[in-house]
Amino acid sequence: MDSSAFREAGLTDGETRTYLALLELGSSTVGPILKKSGITRSIIYRILEKLSKKGLVSYITKEKTKYYQAAPPNKLL
Repeated sequence: MDSSAFREAGLTDGETRTYLALLELGSSTVGPILKKSGITRSIIYRILEKLSKKGLVSYITKEKTKYYQAAPPNKLL
């Protein structure tokens, strides 16, 4: 899926990078998402929250740690 599809879906560059990183990683904590996406720690939580509100990211909490998961790309359509 190319980045223009994400722009058409209303995602920012940071949201796109975060979502694609999560798609590759599967269920993940923030650390690996930061490394893969290149997003700074100061804004990653805001981006994850926005993606969550859009229904593209969900999370579960295991032992006080959040594990984020990307929704399938067909959710964008």
